[in-house]
Amino acid sequence: MSETADFIADIMIAISNCTLYRKEHPAVLHLCETAHGRLGALYAEDTFSIALLDGSLHVNNQPFSEKSLHVKNFMKRLKRKEIEKIIISRGVTADELMEFTAEVALSRRITGTYPHIMWGIVEVKRGSGAGVDVSTVMEENIEKLKGVFHGVSRFKRLDMVGLEEIVVSFIETLKQEVNILKVISPTKSYSDYTFTHNTNVAVLSIFQAQALEFRDEILHDIGLAGLLHDVGKMFISKEVLGKQGKLTDREWEEMKKHPTYGAMYLATLPDIPKYALVAAYEHHMKFSGGGYPATRRKGGRQHIISQIISISDFFDALRTDRPYRKSVDPSSIVGLLTETSGKDFNPYLVENFVRSYKQVTAV
Repeated sequence: MSETADFIADIMIAISNCTLYRKEHPAVLHLCETAHGRLGALYAEDTFSIALLDGSLHVNNQPFSEKSLHVKNFMKRLKRKEIEKIIISRGVTADELMEFTAEVALSRRITGTYPHIMWGIVEVKRGSGAGVDVSTVMEENIEKLKGVFHGVSRFKRLDMVGLEEIVVSFIETLKQEVNILKVISPTKSYSDYTFTHNTNVAVLSIFQAQALEFRDEILHDIGLAGLLHDVGKMFISKEVLGKQGKLTDREWEEMKKHPTYGAMYLATLPDIPKYALVAAYEHHMKFSGGGYPATRRKGGRQHIISQIISISDFFDALRTDRPYRKSVDPSSIVGLLTETSGKDFNPYLVENFVRSYKQVTAV
């Protein structure tokens, strides 16, 4: 790798250590000291700059083509923090670099003062007073998701940068349109169901997490987990997946394997958030311990992210017309969630969903 890629790798590993331990941990300081030592060879006229331009990384105003795992994760981190550019000036100390790195790792927004480090914030373009066309944005994201999944196999990695861009769009859209029913998309054709459902589950899960005041870092991972919760269906036969009538017992047993297939596939990818892998495996489990896949964990329950996605999955699946049944009115689905609270779903999360849903839809 180049010196620039090594510098980014040091910073990304330091960020990971900050989230696992604390910023004063010796490993964090050592990594920042190592990164600081590399800066001497990276300065161009006393500054070293890293910028995100149109989804590409530029270093010292030149395109940077290396795409190691650490570089990709660094780009994703900048997007999440809405940082457009970082400029480090000669004279920066290892301690200053460490403090800045820790704030990137742990804070929602960078508010500290750093004499030798400047950063730019991307201004979100919100359009004219009438706002953006939410339905158009969602349709575009569904098409992007189709592109990401096109040709994916056990041996082809997912375009995580593309998925990240979709999630960022969801988060921004929910800031502009609070009525969740206006954001989630209707299914226009049977062939589009999987992609539309995945985007809706992601949006509904982000909606729940925002109401719970989860920090931005977790919002993105929850969005990715929602997009990928049904990824295991890629490995279910087309005859079963596309059947427009009731499944036979044998077909149903095959369908029930998709959470296992999804978790196994995601486990092979190095840059997948752990929540996505866990949710892919657990999203059909029940709060009381039932559902599938069956596990032998005594007293074990779904991860809270899986519980959030289960609610989203249930809500969107019922509100969508399917070949074997008609859609259910959203208000009725809210009632069904309440009825099954404590059995199928976490009662605290159901209460959060119902309260938030009623607030934004005036039900």
